[in-house]
Amino acid sequence: MKRFLFKLGITASALLAVAWGLDLIITHNLKRSDARMFSTYNAIYSDTLQCDAVVMGSSRGQVQYDVRIIDSIAGIDCYNLSVDGRCIDAEVVIYNVYRHHAPKPKLTIQNIDWGTLQMSNGYEREQYLPYLDKDDLFQQTKTNEGFNWADRWLPLVRYAGYRNVILEGLGLPAKMARPGNIYKGYIAVDASWDGSALRQIDTLGFACNPVAVDIFDRYLAQCQEEGIRVVMVYAPFYIGATQKMGSDVDSMFALYQSFADRYGCDILNYTYDSLCYDTLNFYNASHMNRRGAEQFSTKLAHDLKRLLQQ
Repeated sequence: MKRFLFKLGITASALLAVAWGLDLIITHNLKRSDARMFSTYNAIYSDTLQCDAVVMGSSRGQVQYDVRIIDSIAGIDCYNLSVDGRCIDAEVVIYNVYRHHAPKPKLTIQNIDWGTLQMSNGYEREQYLPYLDKDDLFQQTKTNEGFNWADRWLPLVRYAGYRNVILEGLGLPAKMARPGNIYKGYIAVDASWDGSALRQIDTLGFACNPVAVDIFDRYLAQCQEEGIRVVMVYAPFYIGATQKMGSDVDSMFALYQSFADRYGCDILNYTYDSLCYDTLNFYNASHMNRRGAEQFSTKLAHDLKRLLQQ
């Protein structure tokens, strides 16, 4: 029996050592990966992200705010921190991590729309995995993303079920998006109009999750306390989508205006801009392609420049 237990202990120790080794290799490589979902967190945690303005938003922020144009016209150094497929809870997570590792920005450009004040659904949860050992990230994500102590401290547990992440971490071919046209978090999309999804929708509604509203409120209060100027922006939607929202558009405007009044934020509204009426500017109803993003970012940059000079 003692011999059996000894062999079992040796085997378990060997397996644990292998698991720790693989975990270290995967994590090390993911922290240097150029895959889209890891790129911004990698920039933040490597302390290479230094800027005086940030863009916050979801995928609409990621593909519509061309920071190269905004920088050149508005005379600022801006980084796009927008998080694909996510709402304000995940936006605030990356913002807080950024604030923990970089000097505070002078300006936050916050994209707002019908989806901002909802809670994220776990899309691309794996973006957090390489940095769960960091307390500033783990404490923010453990509840909403369902992480626990085992994900943080036991080898390979956090990577279970994420085949492509493991392959990426081992340097093997993996199906990970790595757009070649990404610049400081902004991704230019070269695609033409596809209105099939919009045609299947009868109405669009504006919904608020109370938890998300509270997160947004505390986030704006934090910016105000730190003296960070916030400009809220309604980036263009295709007008056909806006029309399907009906009176909900006015409810959305009223709620965000109440936040702006409370915290002294500016609002720039492009909901009915001429860009919204031309499908050549969009690849779907809620996302602009490169052509539209460049035109929108030019208008936005001039408006930001005017605001900053006041």
